[in-house]
Amino acid sequence: MTRRAAVFVEVSSPGWAFWRAALDTCVGLSVGTLYTFLGIVVVGIVGEEALSSLYWQIDLDPLFRASMGVILLIAAVLAIVVPFVLVAERFAALRAVEASARENPDAVPERSLRTELAKAPAAYLQTTGTVLFWCLVGLGALFALAVVFTEDLREDGVVWAVLLVFAVLALAAAMLRRLGRRLVERDDARMRDHWSRWKQLVPRAEACDSDRREAAIRAVVPQWLSTPSRRTLGRVARVLLTATLVSLGASMISVFMRQQCRNCDPVYWNEPIENGIDVLSLSSGAALAVCAALGILAWVGGVVLQFARERALTRWVSDGASRSVDVSLVEPLLSGTRSMVRLQLGLTAVGAGAAVVGMGALWAEWAAMDTRAVLLTAVVLIALGLAVGWADARRSRRERQLARDALFPGDVGRVDEDKPAAITRERRRRR
Repeated sequence: MTRRAAVFVEVSSPGWAFWRAALDTCVGLSVGTLYTFLGIVVVGIVGEEALSSLYWQIDLDPLFRASMGVILLIAAVLAIVVPFVLVAERFAALRAVEASARENPDAVPERSLRTELAKAPAAYLQTTGTVLFWCLVGLGALFALAVVFTEDLREDGVVWAVLLVFAVLALAAAMLRRLGRRLVERDDARMRDHWSRWKQLVPRAEACDSDRREAAIRAVVPQWLSTPSRRTLGRVARVLLTATLVSLGASMISVFMRQQCRNCDPVYWNEPIENGIDVLSLSSGAALAVCAALGILAWVGGVVLQFARERALTRWVSDGASRSVDVSLVEPLLSGTRSMVRLQLGLTAVGAGAAVVGMGALWAEWAAMDTRAVLLTAVVLIALGLAVGWADARRSRRERQLARDALFPGDVGRVDEDKPAAITRERRRRR
């Protein structure tokens, strides 16, 4: 009896697609909140140091101060929500893998999915419970010490109610940690079975793809899939990153020359040093703005280029003919982040920034802009980002599986960038 050939497959399911899109949305919100924080800091510094008259005329200070409070609130909400979304996404991924195994016992999920399931999904639940427990215990202990040593607080009933809330939340976190540990123990054998099966199937699937590549007709990858190369795009990104860091460093130097510490009095220098500080602050702020604009353009161009390549690759392999190609040239399209997911991250990041500014304006009662329109735009962008990522899941599975069936790329996926020798061996093996 002939043993069935092991194959690499793209695994997906409606449930996992939703939770994956939700997790990517949370990532976009986190990134957008962080960039908004950095933007507020830079604009505030440049405004106070170099454009003080315009800064105070527009009256941005109340907006920025209120926005910082919004950022703290959003960060706290994300810190609680993201771990639970991650756990739900991992459980959905595990169910999708099990459904794929029932359909074809010799199917091997893509490397990125196997990496996600390196440990039981409930392990993240256990970690979340542990972190929440000790955070609540620490905050509760500090609050309790304040109550013990402050007579007015001891006589306030609200304070004791707050302590009770801390105790209840800490108990809930401990129960969550215990639940996570039990689920990990329950799923331990289940995860070992999957990894044992994958350990046997991956070499067989690799050998099968290698044999098929050798038997297929050698084809040259179209130039539009390799030009500009990933190395060229990486160089552009590094140049922009270096320019941004230099500009940020110059901005920090101008701040330090003006005020050496938070509680120190501002330092005023004789001319021309005083003007030099203003010029340095203004020029560094302008450079940061230029770098940000170029970064946005580069990001948009990268998304458009990747989307065009994804569509072109799909059209190229849609005839189903077997081809043998240099896998390293098409690997980013088979294992990297999809263009629509990158678009989703961008939309949700912009939505997060709009939400921060809109809520900050609402809290500060800042009447210089239409707060309702800004908040509505934020909600639309975040919802649109979620919809884009969710809708792309089915198309992603279909297009990547089509490319796998025609190109036999093997176990493609991210290789440790700190091991160039491993990268070289990986590429040589796939050619």
